[in-house]
Amino acid sequence: MRAAVLDLGTNVFNMILGEFTPQGECRIIKEYKCAAKLGAGGLSNGLIALVAFDTATAALEKIMGAIQEAGGADMIVPYATSAVRDAANGLEFAEQMNSRFGFRIRIIPGEREAELIFKGIMQSVQGLRGADGKFSSGENALMLDIGGGSNEFIITDGAEILWKRSFPIGMARMREKFNYPEPISAKVIEEFEKFNDGVLQELWKQVEKYRPAIFIGSSGSFDTFKDLIFNCGYAELPSIELKMEDLAKLNDVLVASVASERLQMPGMSQIRVDYIVLASVFTQFILHKVQPKIVYQSSYSLKEGGLKEEFEKYLKERI
Repeated sequence: MRAAVLDLGTNVFNMILGEFTPQGECRIIKEYKCAAKLGAGGLSNGLIALVAFDTATAALEKIMGAIQEAGGADMIVPYATSAVRDAANGLEFAEQMNSRFGFRIRIIPGEREAELIFKGIMQSVQGLRGADGKFSSGENALMLDIGGGSNEFIITDGAEILWKRSFPIGMARMREKFNYPEPISAKVIEEFEKFNDGVLQELWKQVEKYRPAIFIGSSGSFDTFKDLIFNCGYAELPSIELKMEDLAKLNDVLVASVASERLQMPGMSQIRVDYIVLASVFTQFILHKVQPKIVYQSSYSLKEGGLKEEFEKYLKERI
């Protein structure tokens, strides 16, 4: 049994192909990602632009080709997130893609997106958990997934979700809102942080309540932070500690850069080059507000969470 899970994000489409064996194993066959640019043409008008229909179609053609090259899949499970769920023509987009590619896109709310991200991250940090499933340190963690359309926050003790919420402040939206020339100025950073401080009032209340001492950044921008800090090293590790001083130094470099300079940085992802500065500034802002003891990067996110769910369904059906 083979299942392919697709994470149709605002900026990037991600795919993971897994094989479920009769012996009860889930083997990863292939992973693939490509720029989809659902936000092309702008997100502020509440519509997916015609040009974004084209870029998304091209991205899905590449993904379907990658699945076929890897031997195909018995089922394809696509999840659409912020850009599609918030667009007035999101259902039209999903129906057009469904008709073209023969699958059924699941347009999920932000709470469901956060749940899948949590399930994905937890697979990458098993070593931090004790026998009861909770973090062995006895402390809570704040998880963050920075997307193009939305950012998901989850607070957990390792065993269960204590609080979760999705905020429509992804970096593609923020890059459009704060339309600045590069390099980014101190004034724009101040305005950006002030705006997010206001939006995230509920997060600050929950941080005060649960006091997370562990911070885990999920996939996307955090993969790029890891690659930039370690020069693409440790690619085989599903999670790794990121020193806060290294993140701060990297932020200084990114803030002072322009796109052409970032493209020359070893480890820079071309599909994130336009958004990585704001993602870094946002991360520093959150770290400053939360003051965790330790920071981890997780390479797992929504697609791994979705694959885990499909594997669990497969196991139940065999009982």
